Amino acid sequence: MPSVDPAFDRKVLRDLFFGLGAVFFGLAVLGQVFAIAGGFSSLLLTIFLTWLLAFLIGPLVSALERRLPLGRNFAVAVAYGLVIGGLALFILAIAQIGVREATDLVGQTNQITASIASSAGNLQHILGISRSTVDLAALVSDVQSQTLPALIRGLSDQTQMIASGTVSVFGTLFIIVILSLYAVADPEAITGALRRMVPNRYADTLLLVQRTVGRAFRGFLRVQVVLVLLQVVLTLILGLLFGLPYLFMVTVISGLFMFIPFFGPFLALIPVIFVALAFRPDLALLIIVVLVLIQTIMLNVVQPRMLREGVGLHPILVIVALLAGSQVAGLWGAIFGIPFVAVVNLLLRYAINVRAVNEVEGIELTQEVAAIQAENPEVPVEDAVAMVADQAEAIFEAEAASPPPNEI
Repeated sequence: MPSVDPAFDRKVLRDLFFGLGAVFFGLAVLGQVFAIAGGFSSLLLTIFLTWLLAFLIGPLVSALERRLPLGRNFAVAVAYGLVIGGLALFILAIAQIGVREATDLVGQTNQITASIASSAGNLQHILGISRSTVDLAALVSDVQSQTLPALIRGLSDQTQMIASGTVSVFGTLFIIVILSLYAVADPEAITGALRRMVPNRYADTLLLVQRTVGRAFRGFLRVQVVLVLLQVVLTLILGLLFGLPYLFMVTVISGLFMFIPFFGPFLALIPVIFVALAFRPDLALLIIVVLVLIQTIMLNVVQPRMLREGVGLHPILVIVALLAGSQVAGLWGAIFGIPFVAVVNLLLRYAINVRAVNEVEGIELTQEVAAIQAENPEVPVEDAVAMVADQAEAIFEAEAASPPPNEI
């Protein structure tokens, strides 16, 4: 057997010891940083939501500023008036129509339970399941008689807390609107201060990060809005076609569920299926089949393609982002984990493309990017770098395929 140098073993063990120690120390420091940041979670969330609102209203303000030659301040006032007016009308509609429908729905609890229990019994008979094994109708009745009253009592006990929480939410929302108003009215003050904080040699990197963040969040929000609109249209069509009651409440709840990434489409099925089983049991099976079929198409065809084109993420990365975000920051992490991972993915792809170009001789990255943007100025730098990386890869593959000069 070959002899092993004891000095080599000691060096490996020493390096391993110091490496593990550095990792442990880094994790401990990171844990302390997160613990300190957790104390400012409300402040950080307010700042993030302020940035998000300014990010959403900014394009509307810019569009109004171009079309209405009355200055940016007037465009900001019009944009915020439209947004706040739209939210006020939505809240008013919920208060007038949604509350009335919800109150009426609660008053029909016994009728709804009987209808769903009858549908469950028919389904059990169709499937040939013996009642000695499980009695679905009795199970539905037990849930109604035991779980539902306890749930209603719990909601009644929490009414005061909900009211005080609502006041707190509206107060925070008011602060967010005011802060975002200042941010949108004078964005150069913020971006200028940020540019001065960053050394000049990293100015291009800062612009790349700004564009990447904007592109990822804009694409993510565009995908979510489109999915919500598709769900709203689908719910309205099914409701009008099959005569489903409480259509406003069902549509609003289904649309809000669709804002939740990945799990949203499944949750959005629940209100429609519940109302169909409760009030249209004769058509419930047909409604469920149509709804599940269209949702399957949305999940497997529409949503992955939109996420790939709008955010630049593979469906596997979407699931990883969702799970990691929910593990780190709960619901907010699940919602915004996807655009965060999209930002990291875009930056990594840019770094990999730059390295791929630099590893190939005979191609200059700066000159090629300038040539691409001169031909099409609307192409962002990161997309131009990706195009140059494709060219470099083609050159490398061609050189690898050609025989060496001494073999010719």
